[in-house]
Amino acid sequence: MSKTAGVDPVLARISLVIPGRVIALGGEPEGVPACRLDTEAMRWTYVLRARERWLGSSDASAGREEQATRTLKGFGLRDADLQALARAPRVVVRMPYVSEREGWQGRIFPWEYLLAKATRRYRNVDNQHFTVMREVVTPAPLRWQQSRQPSLLYVQSAPGGLRQAWDFSAEARRLKRALGGIRLIELKDPSWQQLHDVVKQHRPDLIHLSGFDNLAGLKALRDLVPGSEVVEAEFGPMRLDDVLAREAGVPDGMLLAGESSGAAVTGAQRLAEALGAGGEHCAYFVAVSLDNSAARTAALIVAERVALSAVGFQDAVENQLADFFFELVYSQLDQAVWNLPLAFESAWLRARKEPNATRATGVTLWMGAPLNEAAFTRGEPAAAELRDADTPPRLLALPEVELNYAVLHNNGRLFRQIVVERGSARPDDWLSVDVELQLGPEQASWRKRFLAGATRFDLSGEVHVPLTAALMRSLQEAVNSTLMVQLSHNDRLLTRDSHRLRLLPVDQWRDNEKDGQWLPSFVLPRDPAVVGAVELAQRYVRILRDNPAAGFEGYQAAPGTEEEQLREVDLQVQAIWAALLHEWRLGYINPPPSYSSKLDSQRLRTPSTILGARSGTCIDLALLFAACLELIDVYPVIFLLNGHALPGYWRHHSFQADYLAVSGEGAHGAMAGAADLNSSASLQRFAWQATGPAPYREVRQLIRARRLVPIETVRLTEHCGFVEAVEAGIDALSEADDFHSVLDIVTARMNGITPLPIVEDRP
Repeated sequence: MSKTAGVDPVLARISLVIPGRVIALGGEPEGVPACRLDTEAMRWTYVLRARERWLGSSDASAGREEQATRTLKGFGLRDADLQALARAPRVVVRMPYVSEREGWQGRIFPWEYLLAKATRRYRNVDNQHFTVMREVVTPAPLRWQQSRQPSLLYVQSAPGGLRQAWDFSAEARRLKRALGGIRLIELKDPSWQQLHDVVKQHRPDLIHLSGFDNLAGLKALRDLVPGSEVVEAEFGPMRLDDVLAREAGVPDGMLLAGESSGAAVTGAQRLAEALGAGGEHCAYFVAVSLDNSAARTAALIVAERVALSAVGFQDAVENQLADFFFELVYSQLDQAVWNLPLAFESAWLRARKEPNATRATGVTLWMGAPLNEAAFTRGEPAAAELRDADTPPRLLALPEVELNYAVLHNNGRLFRQIVVERGSARPDDWLSVDVELQLGPEQASWRKRFLAGATRFDLSGEVHVPLTAALMRSLQEAVNSTLMVQLSHNDRLLTRDSHRLRLLPVDQWRDNEKDGQWLPSFVLPRDPAVVGAVELAQRYVRILRDNPAAGFEGYQAAPGTEEEQLREVDLQVQAIWAALLHEWRLGYINPPPSYSSKLDSQRLRTPSTILGARSGTCIDLALLFAACLELIDVYPVIFLLNGHALPGYWRHHSFQADYLAVSGEGAHGAMAGAADLNSSASLQRFAWQATGPAPYREVRQLIRARRLVPIETVRLTEHCGFVEAVEAGIDALSEADDFHSVLDIVTARMNGITPLPIVEDRP
């Protein structure tokens, strides 16, 4: 394939290898525009990080196939190339490595997803497997010599207090069960120097890293310790809040213990130096069981000649699924005669059948010579089976420590994880899990009885208790309760454990990584005060629209997206503003006490309470205005800033639909790319809440395009006009460092996040 003069130089050095053929990239495209690798790498990274928005939409998912095909054709592939790739059971993406700052675009690019999507039409999806692997070509070949007694170094890293909230015992049992005769060396919460020294001393063939990538670890730590806690950053000691204020600058890598403080941010390059003992050791395989570890951490481990191979995850993966996958890999190594590509393939083909596998985009295998040759050896992957010891079934349960009624109301999780392992039970045996929540004189319970037909059962998304308990709906202050969990085998009780659980008042919301998602439940469009506000606004909408018959018909007033039609939507919103401004005459007030052990908790006022007191906080006012917009069928959003909140609205329903599909104006260019930017920033965990710097850039583009309008509702207490409030809202969103997230209320409703039943009587 000939190369053009203007070819992307990074793309031209990448090729796709299948048995008997090498397909070069970077040729002149036919029928589509040429694509640059850096632009497409960041665009697709953002699309996949925001996949929770569009994953449930069949139209959006189907459109990805065509988009993936256009991108790969823009890289120079032909239809014949895609057909050849589809027929190959394995595809290896080969790319050279010179330094971390050169060619990072190819390492960031989600090859696994796009190659699978673009070749889907040519494959019998039900019967033909398709595995993508990556090869990094280093200046010198990697050297590894198998030990007489192979060993695995198991590194657990939960520094700075994280260990009190995270348990590694289940993972440790999996490793011991899978390794067979391989010697296990355990290392807990090491500093960089301790990790370096242990690798140098033992020279392990296999290394398993478990814990937290830097960004996820710092966020988890912030839920446990004050923001003033000092951590060791790459440029010296810093306050935890100061490090997280610029999350895109937190390097990929692994959070280790600090030499002088609790935790230390350890970049991927620095981590590789420790795992290679300063260039003195090369392992066979490194398992990086961390979120967001594929693009740089696992890649650099191979590229810097620390190991022949490494596996990481392109973004977030459910912990139990990751543990299960690596247990399968280790179990297969002996069967594959230490052929890691075959062990990886058989493990992934088995793991992808798990219920949560569709949410784990991009498990990535990196290889270096000579291991890459094994990817094309003859033979099919063996059926991946686990070594079931003669142990009874086990229940692995980690419940939440605090519970708000909003979690129950929205079928949220009571457990961070609850998994049953079959152990030695037969497939036709019966297993039962019982959960009991003590609610004063009442008891809420859940039970599931099922056949042990699989090796593991993840029940995290299934456990729900009924909402009939009056205590949960009437709590005014937090109380301590008990959660009981038990496992039975053929109706014989095996384990029964109790866990302390703190029940929060129905109006208490926690602004943290886990519970912030429930804020849309506090948008109450059926509160009597909201209905009254819209009634009062009727006179204003007639005046503003200069039409005695005008009312609130939402987007029916704008059948198209012409500015004149969109203005009819703006005037409806302005009428709501006028009614609240002139009829309610509100003042500002501090939030009520929450008596929470953390400062991320806040008691939220209902619209009726706001009206009764004629006052509210910034978030109270934002929720009130969003409720009014939802009632008139104008789609609201809530912007959360550091210490502040304000609402906004979509000027047309199609703008919100484009946003939901991550295909409209704003999504392009949202993700900034550079060799030193964190690859895990801006992962969207919930369809309705987008957090981080990339969503901020998307929001700013949508505001500039006049698709999304923010409103500073605190200006209601300062008796300002609507235009001034909009200008103030735009100004409030002018600093990226102040932005936390945006919550789309309609998307939340589509995902079952409904208003709480805390409507009060009209005052």
